[in-house]
Amino acid sequence: MGGAAGSVIGTAQRTEAYPRLCDYRVEHILLGGALQPESAAAATGLPRWRQQVQYAVGHTLNDFYSLRPEVRWETPVQFLLERRWPPKGEAFPSLLHYWDVKTAVADELMRIVSQNHLQDTPVKLYEQWHVAVPELRLELALIFQLAWGSAAPGRCLSIQKFMVSANKEVICGFRHMVNVFCQMAYGLPADRIEIYSLLDGARFVYDGDSFSLQESLDYVRLLAVFLEPEVKKSLAIHSEGRRNERREENSVWPRLM
Repeated sequence: MGGAAGSVIGTAQRTEAYPRLCDYRVEHILLGGALQPESAAAATGLPRWRQQVQYAVGHTLNDFYSLRPEVRWETPVQFLLERRWPPKGEAFPSLLHYWDVKTAVADELMRIVSQNHLQDTPVKLYEQWHVAVPELRLELALIFQLAWGSAAPGRCLSIQKFMVSANKEVICGFRHMVNVFCQMAYGLPADRIEIYSLLDGARFVYDGDSFSLQESLDYVRLLAVFLEPEVKKSLAIHSEGRRNERREENSVWPRLM
């Protein structure tokens, strides 16, 4: 699932194509700046083992929370993790590191899911959603691992993000991007944002309204400038896709007349 998020305040539908800024590319680049050069993958800013573990965690959470609440209670999350876990290979520095990471992540996931929204169903689950930001003339795309409805007045979502190892720059960027997304899509700030750091068992909780919209717009604007070549490339790809769609429509329509 996933797709375009419409605003609840009834803004007019836009016809202009905006370049897309994706949260995962922002995260990779911010991590790449924080990691030692010898341990970072040049293409993404992430060591390969961490990419593989992050992939396994995301899909395990999707598998687990796709189940009905009563079925979750009877399903060991470590069993689901085992199905997604990467094989031993050259991505991990050593066999000991492989087992240390696997044990730490499995233990932390078991602890978290045993007390996390036991009877609730997430409203967004491992989905990418995007929203237009006319003030910045771009489209902001975020992957929501887990998002829950909020009963708090004047708030829209409670959002949870699971990282192999937390990084303060990535957390700050994610909070700003979530704020822009929620304000643009729903006209409301998020309820709260929770970040889980699986390898060290840390949990960070933030008020979704801790930044003003203008602060977050300024932050995302700086990210867009930093990632300008990629953002322009996304616009070119999007525009080519739209042209192909129109050509297909034009070729089919006369036959339907």
